[in-house]
Amino acid sequence: MITTFISSFEISNILSLLIIFPIVYITRFYYHHFTRPNPLPGPFPLPIVGSAYQQIGYDGVDDWLLSLHKKYGDMFEIILGGERMIVLCRPDLTENLYVASSKTKYPIRLHSKDGIVEYGFEAGVGLGFNSDLKSWKYNRQFFSQAMMTPSFNHQAIEWTIELWNEMESYWNNLGENHEFDLIIWMRRFTNEMIFKIATGTKNDAIASYYKILINSNSLNEKENEKSDESKKLIESLETHLAGIFHFFAFDNFSRNYIPYIRGKTKKLLKNRDYLSDKVYTIIKERRIEIENTPLDQPLRNDMLTSHITANTPRDINAVKHADVDLLRPMTDKEIYGNILDALLGGTDTTANFICFVAYYLGHYPEIKQRLIQEFDRVLGNDLTRPITNKDLNELEYCDAVTNEIYRHSPMVYLIGRKI
Repeated sequence: MITTFISSFEISNILSLLIIFPIVYITRFYYHHFTRPNPLPGPFPLPIVGSAYQQIGYDGVDDWLLSLHKKYGDMFEIILGGERMIVLCRPDLTENLYVASSKTKYPIRLHSKDGIVEYGFEAGVGLGFNSDLKSWKYNRQFFSQAMMTPSFNHQAIEWTIELWNEMESYWNNLGENHEFDLIIWMRRFTNEMIFKIATGTKNDAIASYYKILINSNSLNEKENEKSDESKKLIESLETHLAGIFHFFAFDNFSRNYIPYIRGKTKKLLKNRDYLSDKVYTIIKERRIEIENTPLDQPLRNDMLTSHITANTPRDINAVKHADVDLLRPMTDKEIYGNILDALLGGTDTTANFICFVAYYLGHYPEIKQRLIQEFDRVLGNDLTRPITNKDLNELEYCDAVTNEIYRHSPMVYLIGRKI
């Protein structure tokens, strides 16, 4: 009977269905759109892609949202990934959403959309997109613990000074006539800094960029390979971060069947696989290193070592938790999530902030002069003297200036909540 039914279909019937299905889908899409509860102003959505098509032509998601804010005001709506989203642009509108309490009605930042899960940010992994509260609490404890240990902070300051001196030497070698692109240098600097803090290893991000600028041909094959690998890893992190919006904005059908979007999806997934393989390889190699290190020898003070040894006989953290759920060792997947969050979150945000500081100080010379006076008073005239934690605590005016700059130009422009 089924065979007879199928065989009775003619080409004209198939063509009719191909016409009817889109009409039904589009009609249903706009019916739900025009009958939605509490409608708000916003860009007109298209079937399948929603509002994402309007982002074309903008430098980034932030520029797009700013343009929508200017056009539609402090409260508007967009459709991304087939879901309606309300954008609030005034602090008083968001007060009830960001209550720092376990009793808040809105504890979830963003629920696990299928695109975000496909991209690797699934529930139970990392912090940024982790919608599993129990897992988030577990990961957050060890993330904070690794960052807050005194020995770790002391070494982080030493690494920062050492890396800045290295970068400054490259600037001196290039000379004053060389065109200077601050944001590229700062991204390299912050990437190498967070990579060192997170993994305890040096990825030569600054050195590789310097060698690109001078077109160095004196490197041997091994040095060239190391420089190329460093460049590839940095570009992979930047691509992975930029790709989050793609998997958030487009639904499964768009990502897999619309030609241009499908091509970009494949490239981003290929990059995701490369990046995850690199991070997992680093974790595996560090586990082997720790296993081969004698018990009487100290281990590295970095986030990766802290995570691997947590709740094991080699634990480098003295603080123990009373919560039973926090007393088990971390799995490689949990470690991977935290390390990747650190690498992604510690590069662009810090680099952009340093550039904003330079921008504002250039426009307000009187503030710059007061900063110089405080530096001279606290640090003295010896520019080679190592900076200590005590020095940083005494830079009160510097702290006030950076806080004010961050207030005017926040690095994180979008914080979501699931309602």
